[in-house]
Amino acid sequence: MKNLLAKKDIKEKIKIALKEDFGRYGDITSKVLISKNNKIKASIVAKENAIVCGTEFAVQTFKALNSKIKIKVLKKDGSKVVKGNKIIDVDGDAQSILIAERTALNFLGFMSGIATKTRKFVDIAAPYGVEIYSTRKTIAGLRQAQKYALTIGGAHVNRASLSDFYFIKDNHLANKEGLVENIKKIKRSKLKKKITVEIDTIKQLKKILNQKIDIVLLDNMSEKQISQCLKIVKKKFLCEASGNINLKNIKSYAKTKIDRISIGQLTHSIENVDFGLEI
Repeated sequence: MKNLLAKKDIKEKIKIALKEDFGRYGDITSKVLISKNNKIKASIVAKENAIVCGTEFAVQTFKALNSKIKIKVLKKDGSKVVKGNKIIDVDGDAQSILIAERTALNFLGFMSGIATKTRKFVDIAAPYGVEIYSTRKTIAGLRQAQKYALTIGGAHVNRASLSDFYFIKDNHLANKEGLVENIKKIKRSKLKKKITVEIDTIKQLKKILNQKIDIVLLDNMSEKQISQCLKIVKKKFLCEASGNINLKNIKSYAKTKIDRISIGQLTHSIENVDFGLEI
């Protein structure tokens, strides 16, 4: 999955999810009402328009319950679907399919929700040559899954971890050494990585203008301030906007033609896509 998710990682997450769902006795209802030899055919169906993501999670969830279940993926990750479209067909042991149902739908709905919302931002920003990036505002244990869903929606992965590159934030100024000295300190370190510096005033930008950095993050700035910053930077380094950018104002920010925009709500404010299992 674009080097973000190995099948082994997917299986580990599914194992945790199923254990949580099983509780002490497993699906006590299905065990009583559904005979062990009962076979069914069912389909996962979209209940709203969406960008599909997480099909491999759904597939591996059914397989984790019963490897003999026949599974056919009808809509691959990244597919646009409309209400009523079938996503996955399953055929096999009824108990296993019903036990796997909710966990499979949870993963599919969660990841499709991220991909769908991301695509909306990407479609608005793309005509202006602006790229959408992720943030680290993710759910513990599900970061890689969320990052993968972002890429399916058309966004780019920012930092997958704290080790990816240097990122000097306002809180790092607590060392009282100032932005310029912090940059120089990192430049002297043995580990060579790209450097991003977060600023929230034009005054700060002017202070670092002659420093060799890779990206400046313009935090919580208005569109007017961003346009001013772009004129000052003159493409010496990449400029990224972040903070309080949403679907209502993304177009006005994209019109500044800033290089990239990072959006936290893509992963911290998720609206699941509704899917159902129909027999």
